[in-house]
Amino acid sequence: MTSVHKKILVIGGTVLLICIVFIGVLTYVFRVDTPLITYARRILHLPAIVVNTTSISMQEIEENTASIKKFYENQDFSSYGIRIDFTTEDGQKRLKIQQKRMLNKLIEDIAIEEMAKKWNITISDEAVKTAMDRPMSEVGTRDSVTENLENLYGWTLDDFGQKVVYGQLLREKVTAKFEQENIATPEMHDKIAQAKKELDDGRSFVDTAMKYSDGSTASEGGVMGWFASNELQDEIGKKIFTMEKGAYTDVIETQLGLHLVRVNDISEKDNVKLVHVSQIVIKKQNFAQYLEEWIKKMNVKIFLPQYAWDAQTGLLIFDDEELQVFEEKMRAEALEMQKKVNQEKK
Repeated sequence: MTSVHKKILVIGGTVLLICIVFIGVLTYVFRVDTPLITYARRILHLPAIVVNTTSISMQEIEENTASIKKFYENQDFSSYGIRIDFTTEDGQKRLKIQQKRMLNKLIEDIAIEEMAKKWNITISDEAVKTAMDRPMSEVGTRDSVTENLENLYGWTLDDFGQKVVYGQLLREKVTAKFEQENIATPEMHDKIAQAKKELDDGRSFVDTAMKYSDGSTASEGGVMGWFASNELQDEIGKKIFTMEKGAYTDVIETQLGLHLVRVNDISEKDNVKLVHVSQIVIKKQNFAQYLEEWIKKMNVKIFLPQYAWDAQTGLLIFDDEELQVFEEKMRAEALEMQKKVNQEKK
């Protein structure tokens, strides 16, 4: 290599480095968001979001946003009085709201991937293929499914497998593992033991439920209502249909938590035994709560203009006031639309 070639390489490398630094400063310091800068970020593979040690690239965000845009543009919302047009100013804001939802989903997916690594959970390519083959045999031929994916999202079958099916399978396995590992804590056992002691000492079930229960009916003394045997087939059901009126169970553990259940009354209708029950329940953490806490503990860095990370809620939010106001407006409109749909169903 001649000295001239070396100089050209050095100059070229220096120019490239300056360009990267320049685009980085515009992106990460001044939060510039123009089509040219967006294109440059994608070409240079600059990270848009970094979650712990995992980065989400600008290219991935743009591709997913394009799929969202394509999907909504292929839907007919005329019956709801809505026309989707992403070329308008409001349309761009609507797309931004959809993008924010997608970004929060990507961050959630990273959390689930981390849980899977913790529990040594993997999903094979064969498992993804098998899961995809089943619905295809139900909804149409491979060609028709491929055509629908392309028309709706701009996806191939492989895209669908990696973006949707893989994530669903992983979440199912992680959730199942969580349920398996999710046992009651010593504090929960202490609390339910104290509640049972007070019952044994003569305190009324109503008062004890109001004092200790985490259930939604705690304020009503834990009253759950009437049940037939086919409606309660878990450990609770197996126990209470053998009990007498006025009796209450020992502590029963289910996936939901620790329970004390009282049989308030017994009846029969159409030769089916019915029991009227109340319960005191000390609830376990569910998977949604566990996932939320996991996400809140993650180190999330946001480099996208108009966005910020809210560590208190574990959610990506808008730091642009105009978008915040528009999002609230859209939320109110969605509630009104849901009311309208519910009224039409009546």
